[in-house]
Amino acid sequence: MPPLRCLAGILLLLPAASFAKERPMLSWGKPGVTLEAYRADAVACGRQGYYLDVSNTEAAKVFKQASSQLENNEASMSMGGSLDRTIQIANDSSRIVERTRPAQRIKEVRTLLEDTVSSCLRARGYTQFQLTPEQQRYVQSLKIGSPARHAYLHGLASNPAVLATQKL
Repeated sequence: MPPLRCLAGILLLLPAASFAKERPMLSWGKPGVTLEAYRADAVACGRQGYYLDVSNTEAAKVFKQASSQLENNEASMSMGGSLDRTIQIANDSSRIVERTRPAQRIKEVRTLLEDTVSSCLRARGYTQFQLTPEQQRYVQSLKIGSPARHAYLHGLASNPAVLATQKL
């Protein structure tokens, strides 16, 4: 279902900076992994999460039902009517969205996607570790997607001493 895949992509691309103050920065590592294997595993596991079909999840079903209800309201509004009727339809739409609890549903899908990627990485021998405050500051100073950032994170992720002391 393409719209749900788009939603999944958006969820994966939510800015990490918005969570940096709330949650410590985490990464995945495997002692001695080469940069090439590290990147290939990241891409392969990321694709598993990206292409995960979430269309049969409870969250997707709730969103689909709410979308249908909102479309019906919109159709009612296009038929015309009094100002009172328009206000009633707008209130109904607001209640539909409120009952859907979109933030909670998005969190459920995000957790499913993250769990899929995590399971893939664990199956490939990776463990999760927490970056120190100094490491976090340095990573955040590097441009996302840059070779320097990839190299720095790989240096941490492949270092047995880092993994031993910072493993979750």
